[in-house]
Amino acid sequence: MRVIYIPSGRAKEYSDLALNIYISCNFSCKYCYCPDCLKRDRQEFYTQPSPRQGLLDKLEKDCKEYCQSKFAGKRILLSFVGDPYQDIDLDLQLTRKTLELFKQYNISFQILTKAGHRALRDFDLYKSGDAFATTLTFMDPIKSLYYEPQAATPEDRIETIIAAKKAGIETWVSFEPVLNDDEVYKLLDATYPYVDLYKVGKISRFQPDKEIDWNRFAYEIVNRLEKYGKQYYIKDDLKKHLISV
Repeated sequence: MRVIYIPSGRAKEYSDLALNIYISCNFSCKYCYCPDCLKRDRQEFYTQPSPRQGLLDKLEKDCKEYCQSKFAGKRILLSFVGDPYQDIDLDLQLTRKTLELFKQYNISFQILTKAGHRALRDFDLYKSGDAFATTLTFMDPIKSLYYEPQAATPEDRIETIIAAKKAGIETWVSFEPVLNDDEVYKLLDATYPYVDLYKVGKISRFQPDKEIDWNRFAYEIVNRLEKYGKQYYIKDDLKKHLISV
């Protein structure tokens, strides 16, 4: 298809299909892998807003093909490149226009974002089978601000998860990247009543300030998730640190 695609590698563990509305992101996360993958200058990626050219026309054609394809019924994730609710979307609202097309063609989607309350404006477009997901890295707002300077605060993100749950929307949380294991445990304690599924991975090509014992973390996070009775998915890069799951 033209803009809907099949992810590969680590991304495919999160979704069978994906769509990237933007090819930039002003959230400026220090660990972001996208500039390297796109072979773009990191500062340019952060500061030069770049929507996908001709997105909506291409997407409508893809939606028609999707409905007749073997992928019909599979969720499409927004997005692996650029947050769907980064600053440029406040004006363009390409994310909402995309979700309107998905609703028109009865296509299931899942939004993965660090934008917090900005996502509230589109909750009216969610239907059965759709999901709202949030990446959480730190409970400490100062640490979050350092690593994710333009993203929503942890409090804002958690409040938005709670709002989604209250609205009857399926929720999941991405604990990837894990930059500080103690912070992840705090986030789990704060969010487990409102989250249907947790996905947990390590970190790619970035060295956090804290050294993490991945064997210990893998066992500990699984034990805590099971203690709370939560559904979870451990990504392959972390799963190898478990002798048995």
